[in-house]
Amino acid sequence: MGGFGHESNTFTPFLTHLEDFRPYYGMDTLAAAAQRGAFGGIVATLQRSADIELVPTITAHAMPGGVVERQAFDSLKGHILEQAHNVDGVCLYLHGAMRAEGIDYCENVLLRELRYQLGSQVPITVALDMHANIVAETAKTVNAMVAYHTAPHVDAYETGAKAAEMLLQILKAGRSLTVGFAKLPFLLPGEKAQSAVGTMGEMMQLVAETETRPEIVSASLMNGHCWADLPDIGVAAVVVTDKDAALAQAEANRLAATFWERRADFDFGTEAYPIDQAVGIAMAAPEGTIFVSDSGDNPGAGGTTDVTAVLESLLTQRATNAVIASLWDASAVAACISAGVGGEVSLDLGGKLDTRHGKPLHVTGKVRLISDGDYYREGIRDPNHLVSRGPTIVLTVRGVDVIVTAQRHSYVEPAQFCSLGIDPLAYKLVVPKRGYLTAPLAAISPRAILAISPGVTNCDVTQLDYRRVNRPVYPLDPDTTWQPTP
Repeated sequence: MGGFGHESNTFTPFLTHLEDFRPYYGMDTLAAAAQRGAFGGIVATLQRSADIELVPTITAHAMPGGVVERQAFDSLKGHILEQAHNVDGVCLYLHGAMRAEGIDYCENVLLRELRYQLGSQVPITVALDMHANIVAETAKTVNAMVAYHTAPHVDAYETGAKAAEMLLQILKAGRSLTVGFAKLPFLLPGEKAQSAVGTMGEMMQLVAETETRPEIVSASLMNGHCWADLPDIGVAAVVVTDKDAALAQAEANRLAATFWERRADFDFGTEAYPIDQAVGIAMAAPEGTIFVSDSGDNPGAGGTTDVTAVLESLLTQRATNAVIASLWDASAVAACISAGVGGEVSLDLGGKLDTRHGKPLHVTGKVRLISDGDYYREGIRDPNHLVSRGPTIVLTVRGVDVIVTAQRHSYVEPAQFCSLGIDPLAYKLVVPKRGYLTAPLAAISPRAILAISPGVTNCDVTQLDYRRVNRPVYPLDPDTTWQPTP
């Protein structure tokens, strides 16, 4: 058991290195499992069987970003493969959208090598992110797979538990699980595929209904990670049955065909406007606080967090009582630390990494706060929840508080703001660099607006420079046709 994960954005102009991952090795992975992610669901489910001996390998995950350096992938893969001997089964959590230098589908390579090493008789089950880019070979390599059913992802633990349950069904009940798989040529941003609303909500209801049938072990829809310029990406439907391969394939085809029929119906799960309109509507809104997502520069999908387009709009429209979380600019942080709290600085902010979608913005402001960048996830003060993100400052520019970090950071929960002495609900505008809001931010947001902004996670995929993806593909090619393979 084990897992690693990374959502690799091929448009992001830097590599993800081994030191960007947060690894746990061997028995230390069991302590990490207490954090209730997918791996936690795997561990808890298997530990309930007294006759199961766990062989933990590694868990390692990194913030979505650029392609993973080859040495990092080989190292992480090696920690799993070196333990894969004399075992009766394998259960892994893999994100599903990792690309390394020279390897387009990292999880597929890992699973292929696992299968070669273990042989055909050892069952392998896998838990996946809903944004996995799965290829047909993967479905043929494993005995069963299941993906998150929610976006924002609030069922990671349950998905891991389901993967472990399917492994136990094979090992203990002697079930012969089989996987049906269908792939659509459809680039679908996650912001148009929130699972509780709209067309994606209706599709996930169909998945839930499918899973109520006794002959269906599990069903999943993965809308994929569309910000990866790889040949075989798109939406995937997966159905697992016991022994009935024909039924599994027929049901996967049915889900995929229904999805394809609805392709023009997928739309944003919240209000969405171009930048200036989004800012203007938020400024005039009656609600006390409005969250305005800078969706094109979303670190949760690989954004650099240094595109200044939304900040420029705020300043141009004379917005006040606003906070941006956050901009990555180590040199600006150093200048602010040198000036000290209360000091005034003039500097070129941002625009140093994603130069394709923005440029540095010259600003003059006052340093409001200097922090070490540490915070506790969910506000739970124990070592397993401590996150260290390096020096962080708050720079006030004409009524806009800009959180600037020395390392790339992703603001996903209120505890991160609170660690800086910031109450987000005290602001009229809160601008996280996100797509759809994460569940913790959505829980406190009186109103959410998505700004369709430039960057490597632009929700208008027709604005990105795809060169390798198989064509035709929707919506780059609006007249694309597709039919499921029997």
